[in-house]
Amino acid sequence: MFYICASIGAIATAISLIYLFIKDYKKNKRISNLERVAEVLEKDLNLRYQPHLWINGVYMKKTENRINFNINNKREWCRLLKFEIISGDLELDDLNLHLPWELEPKFNENIGNDTTSSLIFTKNSSQKVLEEVEYEILITYEDRLNNKYTISLDGNGSNCSLSQPKTLG
Repeated sequence: MFYICASIGAIATAISLIYLFIKDYKKNKRISNLERVAEVLEKDLNLRYQPHLWINGVYMKKTENRINFNINNKREWCRLLKFEIISGDLELDDLNLHLPWELEPKFNENIGNDTTSSLIFTKNSSQKVLEEVEYEILITYEDRLNNKYTISLDGNGSNCSLSQPKTLG
């Protein structure tokens, strides 16, 4: 009789353990699914708050031997942190001491123009005429979520383009 009761107890214990393992497996699967959903939502949030910078104009001041670049923002708020000359014939002017500078997108008419754009002030440091200078300027900025990005402004004279933004670590 004792062996029958012990056998029934062992079977009940085994069934309980199997039940707990199955239940634990289902919970782990749910947690994995929730982690995937959280990753997707985080990516969506980052994309939603990522600014979109663009060049609104290049101003060549031949009498002063300068080129100024007008940077605008199409999407969400951002803060310009740093301009850096990577290569080329230009050097940054002391007028760039206004950094950091906040750029607002112009979603409504109540936002002033002074917060929707910023200028990068440069001087020609070579003997070339302004139409022939080459340059690469690195722009560092951050979004509302404190994600930092860099974007490169490459060009020749008044012809320039912005690269795709890169997220900083």
